[in-house]
Amino acid sequence: MSFRIVDLAETGSTNDWIADHPEDGLWVRADRQTAGRGRRARAWTSDIGNLFTSTFAAPQPGEGAAPQLSFVAANALLDTVARWVPRERLSLKWPNDLMLDGMKVAGILLEGHARGVIIGVGVNLAHFPEGTERPATSLAAAGIAPPSAREACGTLAEAFAAHRRRWREDGFAATRADWLAAAAGIGKPIVARLGNADLTGTFEGLAEDGALLLRLPDGALRPIHAGEVFTLGDQA
Repeated sequence: MSFRIVDLAETGSTNDWIADHPEDGLWVRADRQTAGRGRRARAWTSDIGNLFTSTFAAPQPGEGAAPQLSFVAANALLDTVARWVPRERLSLKWPNDLMLDGMKVAGILLEGHARGVIIGVGVNLAHFPEGTERPATSLAAAGIAPPSAREACGTLAEAFAAHRRRWREDGFAATRADWLAAAAGIGKPIVARLGNADLTGTFEGLAEDGALLLRLPDGALRPIHAGEVFTLGDQA
């Protein structure tokens, strides 16, 4: 599956730009965003030197449910950053964060579109935001010389195409296995925040559909399809 990249000096949001240009395999990268956002409409700090990019995925024969693209993108993001960072320092946090030394270094935002799915990615290459809900870092802060945002985007686009092909040909079970191999916190106590309610339990893994499996104190196994996850003592 081919791809192409459009480079912009500035845009409001790369997700908004790609929504107006819904072409499968098209990536847009901006040096700077003036209205970047993350999950739950949180503002995404957009310092020049970091990677801000989005792509569009139209449904293809053999592909699974659209939400599974979050795991496809996460696996591609892991492989991308692992080009410059030792893999043992990286881990994936459900549902869509990449961690470096236990701190957030990148995130993914999926948004629906009438013709498919928009996948936005932000990577802290040269800078990281201060005062975040949970600790963040960047490649530079971790002592790693960061690539240019353009180089990182090209690497990500290639990795995403490869993982999307694996998902299409081998099914979500293969994508799920790849994600679990790098998952943070399996077997450890966590808090799942569901709206205004918090559930405490043990992170048991992923269900066949990608839901987080939470073992509750009474022994029940509860699938979590949407929410945020914190290690105990880390929730705000």
